[in-house]
Amino acid sequence: MMQWRYTFLGCISAVVALQLGWAQVESESAVYQPSPDLARITVPHVPGELVVGLERNDLALPIEAMEMVGTIVSSNPAINAFVVRLAPGISMHSAGEFLRALPGVRYVEPNYLAFALATPNDPNYSQQYGLARIQANLAWDIWQPQRVVHIAIIDTGIDSNHPDLTNKMRRHSNGAVYGYNTLNNTTNALDDNGHGTHCAGIAAAEINNGIGIAGVAAWNPNVANSRTFVQLMPVKVLSASGSGSLDAVARGITWAADNGAHILSMSLGAGSGAQQLQDAVNYAWNRGCLVVAAAGNSGSSAPMYPAFYTNCIAVAATDSSDTLASFSQFGSWVDIAAPGVNVLSTYPNNQYRSLSGTSMACPHVAGAAAVVWSHNPNLTNAQLRSVLETNVDPYQPYAGRTIAPNAGRLNVYRALQAAGGGGPTQPSLSSLSLNPSSVVGGNSSTGTVTLTAPAPTGGFVVNLSSSNTNVATVPSSVTVPAGATSATFTVSTRAVSSTTNVTITASAGGVSRQATLTVNPASSSVTLQSLTISPTSVMGGRSATGTVTLSGPAPAGGVVVQLVSSNPSRASVPSSVTVPAGATSATFTIRTTSVFGNVTGVTITATYNGVSRSAVLTVWF
Repeated sequence: MMQWRYTFLGCISAVVALQLGWAQVESESAVYQPSPDLARITVPHVPGELVVGLERNDLALPIEAMEMVGTIVSSNPAINAFVVRLAPGISMHSAGEFLRALPGVRYVEPNYLAFALATPNDPNYSQQYGLARIQANLAWDIWQPQRVVHIAIIDTGIDSNHPDLTNKMRRHSNGAVYGYNTLNNTTNALDDNGHGTHCAGIAAAEINNGIGIAGVAAWNPNVANSRTFVQLMPVKVLSASGSGSLDAVARGITWAADNGAHILSMSLGAGSGAQQLQDAVNYAWNRGCLVVAAAGNSGSSAPMYPAFYTNCIAVAATDSSDTLASFSQFGSWVDIAAPGVNVLSTYPNNQYRSLSGTSMACPHVAGAAAVVWSHNPNLTNAQLRSVLETNVDPYQPYAGRTIAPNAGRLNVYRALQAAGGGGPTQPSLSSLSLNPSSVVGGNSSTGTVTLTAPAPTGGFVVNLSSSNTNVATVPSSVTVPAGATSATFTVSTRAVSSTTNVTITASAGGVSRQATLTVNPASSSVTLQSLTISPTSVMGGRSATGTVTLSGPAPAGGVVVQLVSSNPSRASVPSSVTVPAGATSATFTIRTTSVFGNVTGVTITATYNGVSRSAVLTVWF
C-alpha cells in the first residue's frame, strides 16, 4: 500500500494537469492557483496533516484519493470534513495541489493549532469585581428561570469534582457527567490543565453554597433549586499543554450543537481561520446555538479565530475600572467587552486562582447569556445576541483602542430587563398524540403529552386513562420534567379478534385531551419475509436505509414490525416501523455515530408475529 502511494504521488502532476485541461476547455481564463498557505505556512499547525472539506454529494472519489496520499485519522460528518495524515515523503503542498483539483473538494487547509488565551496572574487576588461591574447581583434578584440552559465549555475540560462546580454539571441519568473529549473520542473530559475549570467557574460556579466564589449564572433565593437551571457541559478540545488542532475544536463545536448545548463558550483562538472551523461555527449557529469566543490577547486588531466569524460573539477584556485591557484584541470586529483582568475563579483540585485574558471575559458573556435565555426561552439566538450586545455600559479605550461602534461592556441586569419573559407562566395541557395511531394487537404505541409552557420545578403531572383496558393499557400518569414541555409514555395492547378503537385520555388542571388508537387483529396469512439494508457499509455519522418486506399486503390497520440494534451506540433504529394497510414493505432510517479508527458490524433485527429477520450494517470510522 505504501509503495502504491509513492507511485500514485508520481502521477499527481499528471492528474492535476488533466484536471486543469478540463477546466480550460470550459473556460480559457480558468487558471489553477496553488494555495500559498500550503507552499509556505507560518501559522502554527499539525505537521503532515491536511483538513479536507467535501461537497455534499458523491464522496467516493475524494475519499479514495485521500487514502492514496495518506490516512484519514479523523472525520466530522456534520460538516463533511476529514483530517488526512500524509504518508512519509508526501509534502503538504503537493498533496494539497492534488486534492484541490478533485471534483467535490471544497477546500484543503492545514490543521491549524488553537491555544488557550489566558495569562496566569496573582493567585491571591480575592475580589470578584466583575460580578458587580456587570450588575449580576441585580439580575439575580429579578431572575425567574423558565427552562434549563446548557453551557458547553469548549476548552481543556472541567474538574467536575470541584466543590463549586460538581452540582452545576449536566449529568446523564446514571450520574455520569455529560461531556466529550475530542482528543481521544471518549466521554472523559476532566481538566488536566486548569484553564477550562477556571472558565467554567466564571460562567456558572455554584452560588450561595457557603464556599468559594459565585458564577455569573445564576441564583435567586425565591427560586427553588435555582442552581439546576444552568448546567455545564465539558467539551475537551485542548490538551494538558493548552493547545489543540482546529479539527478537534470543530468537532467539539458540532458535538456540543448535536448534544443539547444552548451556549458554546470558547476561550481559545488561532491566528488563522479555517473553512472547517467556520463551517462548524455556522453549523452550531444554524441549529439555534449562541456561540461566544475570546477575542485574543495580542493587543492588536488582528483577527483571532473563531471569534472573528460573523456567527460568533467576539469578547474583549476590561479591567476593574472598565478600561480596555492592554493585552486585549480590539477593532470593529470585536462585539462586546467583559471583565478579564485579575479574575478569581475555580481551579482543579479544589483550588481558586486569579487569571487574566480575554479567556476570562468570554465566560462572563456566556454566563450572562444563560441567565437571559433561561429567563426568556422564547428568544432566538439572534435576538439573544442583540439583547446582550445592545444593553451595555460604556468602557474606556486603551491608548485610543476601541471595539465595534456602539459596543460596550456587558451588563447582564440591563440585558435581562430588556429581554422580557420570566413571568410566572403556568403551563397547561396543550395536546396528546399517539404514534403509531394504528397497531396490530400485541404491539405498542408511544403517546406524547405536550404543554403550553415549560414545566415548573418538581415537574407537571398529567393523568392518563384508557376507554378499554382489556385491549389497551396506559400508566396512571406521566410527569413532564421541570423545564421540559413534553413527555412520552407507552400504550400496551393485547391481541384482538376484530378491529377495536380505544380512546386514550390525558387530563391536568381541568383540561383534557384525547386521541384514538386503532387495534387490529393479526393476519396469520402475512409474515415477515425479509430485512435489507442499503448501503450495507457507511461512514460513522451517516445514515443507511432499512427495508422490511412482508409476504403479502398488510391488513387493515397495517403491520407494526419491531426493530432492534445489536449496538445502539454505533447504529440506532426506531423501536418499530409500520407497514401501511395494503402495502408490502416499509423503510426506516438507521443513524450511525463516528468512532475514530473503529470498524463495527452492527446487526439489525426485525420481528413480526414471532418471525425475525436480520441484516448487518458495517460502520467504519
